Amino acid sequence: MLIAQSNILQLLSKEQRVFLDAKGHQLTLKAGDFLFEKGDCADHVFLVKKGKLTLYRLMPNGEQKVFKVFLSGGVIAEMAVFMEPRVYPMTAYVEQCSELVCYSHHTFHQLFKADRELALKVIGFMSNLVGQLMNSIDMLTQVNANQRLVMYFAEIYQKQKQSNNRFVLPSTKKVLATQLGITPETLSRLLNKLKFRGLIKESGACITIPDISDLCHEVDLVPTIFEPYY
Repeated sequence: MLIAQSNILQLLSKEQRVFLDAKGHQLTLKAGDFLFEKGDCADHVFLVKKGKLTLYRLMPNGEQKVFKVFLSGGVIAEMAVFMEPRVYPMTAYVEQCSELVCYSHHTFHQLFKADRELALKVIGFMSNLVGQLMNSIDMLTQVNANQRLVMYFAEIYQKQKQSNNRFVLPSTKKVLATQLGITPETLSRLLNKLKFRGLIKESGACITIPDISDLCHEVDLVPTIFEPYY
């Protein structure tokens, strides 16, 4: 069984990656810049080499809804360049001085047209991403706040593939609260409750779960949500 790739660049062979890198160009942005804004033409995929960027969407009430935070190694807009019309559906804001590599959609299309097997891999990869987005929608609409938090823990735990039931929160608690659709105060109460019951331990951004089954039982979820995707 093959473990699902975390970004589209991992689908490429060594030779294909060399070709892609030869076509890419470097970009440096300072804090407060915008990499792109919602509605801009989606001409590039971006690899974050250094820094921090936030992908968000402005809601009808004026609130900024954070979708994801990208750090070093993150790949931004890997789906947008294949959309029709080809526009960015969200805004990418630079939180910290960042260095990125930009790859044009045309270069990706060259690779896919030249390699049918790669094109099929991309279809599978995109299908998995859509499935993950569907899971996110379910998490935000069909479960309570306690369950959303534990489901988020499971998602991060799977992605980081760490041992000892331990993982590191990739974003601030303020951002996490926004992603879970709750207030920062509610998030603090949920975390404190779980810590008081001995279901999690917290050290800075590091979270340790002494017993995954106990944690899941507490919020009426099945422990299998912590099992890796294959």
